[in-house]
Amino acid sequence: MNKIKVMHIVTDMGFGGAGKYLLNICKYLDREKYELTVVVPKGSVLKSKVQQFPETIVMESNGIDRRSFSFQGVKELYKLMKIDNPEIVHSHACLSARIAAYLRGVRKTVYTRHSLLPPNRGLKKTTKVILSRILGSKAIAVSKAVKDNLAAEGERQSDIYLIYNGVELPDKAYEKEHLREKYRLSDKDIVITLVGRLNKVKGQEHLLKVTELLNSEINGFKVLLVGEGPERRSLENFVKEEILPVEFLGHINEIDEIYSLSDIVVNTSNSEAFPFAVLEAFSHKKPVVAFNVGGIGEAITNGQDGFLVDFLDYEQFSSRLTELMRNENQREEFGQRGFEKVKSEFAVEEMIKKIENVYGGI
Repeated sequence: MNKIKVMHIVTDMGFGGAGKYLLNICKYLDREKYELTVVVPKGSVLKSKVQQFPETIVMESNGIDRRSFSFQGVKELYKLMKIDNPEIVHSHACLSARIAAYLRGVRKTVYTRHSLLPPNRGLKKTTKVILSRILGSKAIAVSKAVKDNLAAEGERQSDIYLIYNGVELPDKAYEKEHLREKYRLSDKDIVITLVGRLNKVKGQEHLLKVTELLNSEINGFKVLLVGEGPERRSLENFVKEEILPVEFLGHINEIDEIYSLSDIVVNTSNSEAFPFAVLEAFSHKKPVVAFNVGGIGEAITNGQDGFLVDFLDYEQFSSRLTELMRNENQREEFGQRGFEKVKSEFAVEEMIKKIENVYGGI
């Protein structure tokens, strides 16, 4: 049987949610049925990560690292499609890919929306709707919030597929005491962790405000910020000025270790389509406290596996953290429920199966 050639095109220079999504596809896509090519921007850290999968062809392209659309991006991707001759093009935040596929005559195209965008209005919305109809792409929404966002932009409901992100369950156990020693953390402190790129949308500054409140009311905790980004210096300055118990760990490859040594995981994003970090926390049996924005409420069941907090309600956030910090049994119960939820609802294998069903239906 001839394999179906699928080309994935991603614009990420770093390693975020779209990158994790893509690596899951590289690992779990049925290779007896599909031949996979991945196109990344030149200089992207994703190149080396994708190359860990020897069955995957990796290509680099200019013109796709700064914006969703560029004439150079269309031109470069058209050339690569001419070389690779894919039957299906699957893009991630790359309008150039969809246009190049249309010009090349690739009739089976799909794109995954990994974020929430402000709805377009007037002429801009009309233009986008017309372009979408011409290109004829199917859309994968990673949450109901994203599906509604796409519909508000003018995508037809029949062209949108809801497929939640999925994660792997940990394949090994860790000794918490050993990890605390490795990362120079006291075994007496409650560890509160936020995993995410240090940029405005991830809202680490909100967690620092919450930490201020916590610090004035309770002792014996440490906040870990995991990730790099443009906001690091300003965040570090704030921590220094306010003398807060916060550690910046930077980028960590062994992210499972961080979840394992944590007691509580938090999310304070300003906008969130559907958070991998929440699912990863659940996979390690950790409770989560998060602002109820975007698709987060589709992952967390309030009062069952975590707490949902009104956006920017720092006092409520601090109160929920304090409740969990003082109740180890509650942390364990929430974590176990989250773990069971990931196993039953957000398994990576199920995510890939549904993506393959989309490929078969377009």
